[in-house]
Parts: sequence; structure tokens; C-alpha cells
Amino acid sequence: MAQVRPFKAIVYNPKTVPDMADVVTPPYDVISPSEQDAFYGRHPKNIVRLILGKPENSDSEVCNPHTRAACFFDDWQKDGTLVNDPVPAFYLTTHEFMVDGKKIVRQGVLARLRLETFDKGVVRPHEKTFSTVKSERLSLFKRCHANFSPIFGLYPDEGGEVFKILDACCKSAAPEMDFTETVGHHHKMWRITDPATQSAFAQKLAKSEIFIADGHHRYETALNYMAWREELEGPLPEDHPARFVMIYLCSMEDPGLVILPAHRMVSKLSDEAFARLESEAPKYFDVETFPLTDQGRDSALSKLTATPADKTGIVVMTKPGTRLLTVKPGVMDTLFSDVLEPSLRSLDVSVLTHLIFFTILGLTQADMDDHDLIRYTVNAKLLSEEVREGRMAAGFVINPTRISEVREVAGAGLVMPRKSTYFYPKVVTGLVMNSLLA
Repeated sequence: MAQVRPFKAIVYNPKTVPDMADVVTPPYDVISPSEQDAFYGRHPKNIVRLILGKPENSDSEVCNPHTRAACFFDDWQKDGTLVNDPVPAFYLTTHEFMVDGKKIVRQGVLARLRLETFDKGVVRPHEKTFSTVKSERLSLFKRCHANFSPIFGLYPDEGGEVFKILDACCKSAAPEMDFTETVGHHHKMWRITDPATQSAFAQKLAKSEIFIADGHHRYETALNYMAWREELEGPLPEDHPARFVMIYLCSMEDPGLVILPAHRMVSKLSDEAFARLESEAPKYFDVETFPLTDQGRDSALSKLTATPADKTGIVVMTKPGTRLLTVKPGVMDTLFSDVLEPSLRSLDVSVLTHLIFFTILGLTQADMDDHDLIRYTVNAKLLSEEVREGRMAAGFVINPTRISEVREVAGAGLVMPRKSTYFYPKVVTGLVMNSLLA
């Protein structure tokens, strides 16, 4: 099953970077242009320069953000900004944050995971990916030969055996890293270097499947990078670093595991599509209408949140108003039994994608791949403002996918529509880095 190993990470030198908050970021794919600017200005050696460098007008095949990232990475190692840990370690972390006014702590371990193709059933994806994103990330891999952002992986720990191992590590020593980001998230990190503890952790994980929560593109890119290296060099040794990828491992039973819904916004719709939404929705849904006001929005969202787990509700916001659509019993089975497995038919995001987007609105898969047409947000209030101000034609608010649904779908070898989950918060980038060179 899953092979996890400790590794000698590349880390920021605390002597040259005393405050890690100055150099860490979220993963590249959630950094906005304004946030990119802020990270650039925060510290001259912020990791944003490695994962999301700024383009320049003179960029070419031989000089571009990826080549500059490789130069930065090399220079920072030479000048002592980045240093290699002397012994292999698992890196235990806690991430403290707030959701709806409540303090939450998520525990995870940074490790190397042996790469396996998905058909082996060891590593389970749950979402589809974009090929253009993978090709862009592969270019960065080829230049820097390192993992900067970990995959976010989940493992089952129903008996809490792994938790007991990790909890003992937290309690036995003070953290070696302790800082608070500007957004208020508090991080701690411990190095697990004891061989017996390392072995116990690895043996527990060896009995498990690993479910990818976030970082599907990075995982598939790591597979492509390994294949590229073997094309150049022939078969790699079994313990070669390129046969592994850096991963953040979190228990599915961790009380700090939070999934937020990824709501959809559509930037434009034809008059015919709007007309079909009005005429067709009552055939498949019970419809309740609300005004497109703050009060109407809040009432609709409150009722959506209260939707029973065995039903699917979707709040649709357009200029004329807000509607709560609750799918009628048996509709998904009648329409999609030939194309969707039962575990997929029951997902809220499948109802939205297949019934509303494809069947009613007439959108195509190409439309779903259009980043300008389909946009995502976890903020339902922001979505309503975008629609009300006319910047978006329509918004669709859903309840979050449950972790049990992720496990059922991925465990069956199936994948959900893109952006079916938003595991919050994203795993921070910059705590440790993983070299892919032997």
C-alpha cells in the first residue's frame, strides 16, 4: 500500500529568516495578483518568487518566471538562505485558524510519498484536472527539480492509532517552528527524527490508501516529471527522490478537517438559457423564491444550510431574484442512471453540473473548462454582490461536499466534477521543500 518516508528537507535558515511569516504563502493556484504583489514586497526571498514568479515583457524560452525561479532557488541555497536538514525527518505541523468565529486546529505530517499511478489503487484522486495547468507546473519542475508545495493527502485513522503517535510527539517537546501569518493563522512544526517513531508512523500508513484532498495537478505533474527523468536517464533506482512527491498527510478523522463549498459564478448566459432556467427548473426541483436583497439572500442561504443530508438544495441568484431549488425525489436516478454511478448522482455538485448546467442551461464541457465563463468562490455573499452589480450573470450556491462522500467516490475509483471540494485552509507553502535530485 502507501509508502511514506522521512526526508532531509530544504528549509529556510532561521538565522537569515527569523520570522517565517515573511516568506510563506498559500499554494500558487489561490494567489491573486494583488496578493502576489504583497508577497513580493514582504520579503526579497519570499517563496512566491519560486512558485508564482512575475512575467516580464522580455520573457522567452530561456528567460521566464521558471528559469528565474531556478536561479533564485540555486542562489538562496548558495548564500545560506535555504539550508538542508542534516537527518531525515517527518515534519509534524499544527495549523490553527478560525471558521465562523470558532478556533480550529488541524494536524498534519509532511513526508515523502512514493508515486503510484492511480490504477494501482494506492493513491486515490477525487477530482478531474486541467491539462494546461499540468504542463505549466511540469516546466517549473524541470527547471527547479524540487517540490515547493506539498500535495494535501488524507488517510483513514478510525481507531486513532496514528493520532496517538503524533500527539505524543507534540507533547514531548517544544515546537521548532512557531509563527503567525498576517492573516492570523498560527503554525507550529516539530521534526520527528526518532527512528522508532518514524517506523511506527510509516507502518500505520502502509496499511492505508491515500486520498488526494488538494493538489491533483501537482501529483500528476510529479508522475510526469518521473516519466521525463526516466526518458532521459533510463529506469531510476527504487529509492530515487524523483520516485516520490512531498505530501501533507492529515487524518480523515481529524476534527480540524474543514471542507468549504466551491460556489459557481457564470459570467454570461444567453436569453434562451435564462428562459430555460425559468421554464425547466420546476420540472425537476421544488422552487422557493426570494428577493435579491441581503435579507432575501440570507433567508435562502439559511434554508440551504438546513437542507437534510439526503436531499440536495441549490441557491440560484440572478438579477430578477434568488431561488432555492430542492431536487425532487428520483430525478437524478431517472435522468442519469446510465451515465453516473449512484455515489456521483447523490452529490450536490453533480446535480448542479449535470442537471442545471448541462441539461437545463445547455452548457458544454468546453464551457466548464472556460475560466472566464465559470468562476469559483467560497464566499456566498461576494457571489450575490457580483450578481447584483451585474459583473456576473448568475451565481449558484451549494452545500459543502462531505468527507464521507469524498472517501466513497475516490475509493470506488471515480472522480467528482472539478472544484467539488475546497479543503480549508490550504496547506501553507514554504515550511519545507523537497529536492528531487539524487
